[in-house]
Amino acid sequence: MHWKFPSLEPQKIAKIINQIDLPESIASILTQRKINEPQLIKDFLSPSLSQLFDPFLMKDMDIAVSRIIQNIKKDIPIFILGDYDVDGTSAVSLLSLGISKLGGKVVPYIPNRKREGHGLSYEALETAVNSKADLLITCDCGINDIKEIKSANDLSLDVIITDHHIPSDKLPNAYAILNPKQNDCEYPFKNLCGSGLAFKLISALIERLNEKRFSAQDFIDIAALGTSADLVSLESENRVIVYYGLRSMQKSKRLGMQLLLKAGNVKEPMTLSVSKINFQISPLINAAGRLGDANLVVKLLMTNDVNEGSKIINVLDEENKKRQVIQSQVMIEAVKRATTISDNNKVILMEADGWHPGVIGIIAARIKSKFKRPTIIVTFDPDGNGNGSARSLNGFNIYDALSEVKDHLISFGGHPQAAGFTLHKNKFNSFKNSLLKHTDQMSFNNVSRELKLDGCLNLSEIDYAFVKIIQCLAPFGPGNPVPKFALKRLEIIGNPLIIGNGSHLRFQVKQNHKNLNVVAFGLAESYGDLILGKLIDIAGFPEINFWKGEKSLQFNAQDIRLSD
Repeated sequence: MHWKFPSLEPQKIAKIINQIDLPESIASILTQRKINEPQLIKDFLSPSLSQLFDPFLMKDMDIAVSRIIQNIKKDIPIFILGDYDVDGTSAVSLLSLGISKLGGKVVPYIPNRKREGHGLSYEALETAVNSKADLLITCDCGINDIKEIKSANDLSLDVIITDHHIPSDKLPNAYAILNPKQNDCEYPFKNLCGSGLAFKLISALIERLNEKRFSAQDFIDIAALGTSADLVSLESENRVIVYYGLRSMQKSKRLGMQLLLKAGNVKEPMTLSVSKINFQISPLINAAGRLGDANLVVKLLMTNDVNEGSKIINVLDEENKKRQVIQSQVMIEAVKRATTISDNNKVILMEADGWHPGVIGIIAARIKSKFKRPTIIVTFDPDGNGNGSARSLNGFNIYDALSEVKDHLISFGGHPQAAGFTLHKNKFNSFKNSLLKHTDQMSFNNVSRELKLDGCLNLSEIDYAFVKIIQCLAPFGPGNPVPKFALKRLEIIGNPLIIGNGSHLRFQVKQNHKNLNVVAFGLAESYGDLILGKLIDIAGFPEINFWKGEKSLQFNAQDIRLSD
């Protein structure tokens, strides 16, 4: 892996230090991230709810709010449908809780992944009509469901779309569309996710109804859950939502949130981070949508009944264990097949009969990371109906690639680095040939083997005070990665240990009489270098490790190499 060090700009760093009393290390990191003006720095280091934009700046917000209030006042049910992932279920939960508190009657609904697929289904429309609703709100989906929304209109259902996925050239004939990515939407921030949009909609409703009993901030924990899990860039409003949402989750009185933290083994709520949400909490939530009934997640986030909440958590935990077994089995077969695909293909594309559609997204992500190539996996059911998941790397827009071959697809949607689609088996070969022909012509600047660093450190510089200073830049995630540093010419102390499932390392290093513990996840292949007795360099970040109530400093290594 190539280590890329920053081009330092001493004059700009000195200017920041003169204008704002900051440590040089922080000023250097902010400069590298183009946060180099006094007001930008103050806003970044001290996020405020006042930094959130007026929700009514969003196209159709006024229309959507007025239509929802109409149903609240008339006590007519509002059908709220969302995607089955963390972002979709969070958005449905947030909107359902908020509208209910405003006096509305809601019917939350998450489609069955295997039976109904992604987005607005005809089964969902039938359920909405049977619920006596005349208004349907989509969350995290709907922007490309042109036929389904026409059917909704034919059934006398008004549809409000809240979706952040990239719109097609033609938009559905919905009553209102809340999507900042619309070409004619002048909302200042374009990268809200589904739960972020739900948060803006509830904010607008509370403002319009002049509600004083509670505020939109009461729901920011759920918005942060979806925003963290959807891996959107943590800038502007997303950063504010996650910053305040994490704090709300740490002391949440919401039963479902408390149970999720406990089930996710978050023993120290004050250490809650985007990373812990994505690796310890999101898998529990996603398991329901992948294998079972994601409506359970909405019930969990909405319930005040301890017995009901505990039962749901137990089901989610069991579903997650099943998902792990299925995923492991599919992964073994997928890796074997991926090794046979020519290196000349810029994209790894494979299809299979009977792979569970609930795990192919994870498998695609794992294959992408292992083979360092964009990966697309399609699985077909006995009737030939196919579900596809695509995961890409920086520098290769997988959404654009699929757009070029959309005539072979029944439906598709997504982002530059992740997309999903459906197609029938009789179209697969033509789809495959067209896609590979197109991707062969696409330029691909693969930077996945590049580790961007924020500088070099001596071991003596790493202490609790330094880590605390770095934490001032949190929350960390896409768009605001944790600062990473290189430590050079270190001695290995004692015997390195292979831990976990055999993929991870734990060892101790020394430099000028100072020792430090190191953990290296997924780097067991470096064990051979560690036992040579030679000096090493490591790249990663310092952190505080909490274990059985005790805390200690450690360095989280992202790469290891022998010193020059």
